[in-house]
Amino acid sequence: MNFGQRTELWIREQWPAIRARGFARFVLVRGLLTYGGSMAVAIAVMVTLTLGTDHPRLPMLLGIAMPLCAIGGLLWGALTWWVNERLFRSLTSR
Repeated sequence: MNFGQRTELWIREQWPAIRARGFARFVLVRGLLTYGGSMAVAIAVMVTLTLGTDHPRLPMLLGIAMPLCAIGGLLWGALTWWVNERLFRSLTSR
């Protein structure tokens, strides 16, 4: 089974249950918390290891990075929902 077949199978079997929970939950949980949260942690660790904990600009950099990660997570969640919806509709309309 190749990647396309696995993706098609996942969309057919898993997406209806995820879709039933709603757009807002998907974007908040999968986008903001999962993607945005993991990116925020990764960036915080990398910046802290690079600059050190006593660097005077560390709080400012983290203060800028955290909201950007949250926005990126929300956008990623919304885009992922849109792509999965299009795939689901095209697979179920056949």
